[in-house]
Amino acid sequence: MRKDKITISIVIFFVSIMLVSSMFIQFRTVEKTNSMGIESMREDELRQEILNWKTKYNEVDEKIQSNKQKIEEYTNTIQNNEQSSELLDEELKEYNMLVGKTNVVGEGVVLNLTDTPEQSFSASNLIYLVNELKYAGAEAISINDQRIINSTDIVSINNNQYILVNGERIVSPYEVKAIGSKEQLDNILNFKNEGFVPYYKTNGYTLDISFQSNVRIPAYNKEIVLKYVKEEG
Repeated sequence: MRKDKITISIVIFFVSIMLVSSMFIQFRTVEKTNSMGIESMREDELRQEILNWKTKYNEVDEKIQSNKQKIEEYTNTIQNNEQSSELLDEELKEYNMLVGKTNVVGEGVVLNLTDTPEQSFSASNLIYLVNELKYAGAEAISINDQRIINSTDIVSINNNQYILVNGERIVSPYEVKAIGSKEQLDNILNFKNEGFVPYYKTNGYTLDISFQSNVRIPAYNKEIVLKYVKEEG
């Protein structure tokens, strides 16, 4: 996109030079007069010659105005292209944020879940937590720095010996981060008796929770492939 803007600018620059050169040549043509020739002309011839020069001058003036208009149009085209490019850049940036393709930071929550000989977390426990975070309005979520997106798989392998997230193996302790309203996240996660934190603590799981102002979540680092979704139309 940047390359296209540079190409357009170069083309317009050379076109402008050609137009200005053409204006200069035509103006110089009208300017050149032979004073000796004028003196030797009869009155009728002189009057006709003056009329011809005036006609040529008007033609050159029209050409100048036309070229000025073209230059203004080219300038507006560059500005419009730059504005369109900036708008597309902003839309692309917003799209990448929404689908998880950029690093993000914001207020939110960090949970550390640790397996013990008595209780260990499973993939279903992590899925339950992710759903709770989404319900609380989390705008970005990660588990051990694996960004959670719509197509993320969280699965247990070999009777929960280890867990896969986005196809990558993760092990305890599990650091789960979410960006969103701290107040809303707190209300949902710590909801009396039924929220994720009190429920799992009551059942003997080991976990810590902290609300922070600058939670950093990395981008999704794999290619997003849509196999079945197509644009309607």
